[in-house]
Amino acid sequence: MMGEINFKQDSVIANIKGVQHGFFTKNGGVSTGVYSSLNCSPSSDDKPDNVAENRQRVMAALGMSDVKLFGVNQIHSKQVHQIKSARDKDFPDGDALITTQKGVALSVLGADCTPVLFASSDGKVIAAAHAGWRGAVSGIIESVIGKMLELGAQREKIMASIGPTIHQAAYEVQEDFINELSSMSDFNVNEFLLHNEGKVFFDLPAYLLKQCARSCIEVSDIGLDTYQRSDEFFSYRRNSHQKLPDYGRQISVIGLTVE
Repeated sequence: MMGEINFKQDSVIANIKGVQHGFFTKNGGVSTGVYSSLNCSPSSDDKPDNVAENRQRVMAALGMSDVKLFGVNQIHSKQVHQIKSARDKDFPDGDALITTQKGVALSVLGADCTPVLFASSDGKVIAAAHAGWRGAVSGIIESVIGKMLELGAQREKIMASIGPTIHQAAYEVQEDFINELSSMSDFNVNEFLLHNEGKVFFDLPAYLLKQCARSCIEVSDIGLDTYQRSDEFFSYRRNSHQKLPDYGRQISVIGLTVE
């Protein structure tokens, strides 16, 4: 085992009865090289046995070893899939999972893109979303909230937590990005762009915070930067800057426990 497995939690979600969650770091797994060590992505070129072991360690750390862990094949969309039982299909194409089913856990992967975990304060509905800039602008946050309302959650009781993600200081963008962002977004994107010495930087977590606030749900940001905290998190952009061949993905999980 390389390093100690650990995870971060949102203080509000942590106090919801029957809900368990964690934003995991990259440490405590069995993978090596660019995947060292808690790489949880089956789509990476890591050894499948290592990924499977890492995912099992994640569930053990949450005290949910007997709970089915679901993932999603992330495509930077606003597609939300409902998990109705432990027999449902794993890794459907989309960017969010939602459930009211006890005894299952939902997960998303990240290596700069933003994991967002959701829970209703009565512990009846949970969701996990993967929000890169394209998914964010396309409306993944609103799609999740809409589905939670359909499943009985009350808007004023929905809590969202923004997990480890790339922050503005390292998220340099080019003119084509800015043009596409501006054409897709219903916000004035200038408030999320920082101009500094001829370069432009995008604030993804601030964009997501504003979307949640506009949707009138409670939201918090744990404030962890995947790019800067190289000892704790995988980062696609950091590995690209270092010209490494691939990158690992950390996992964020939320589940409904069986009481």
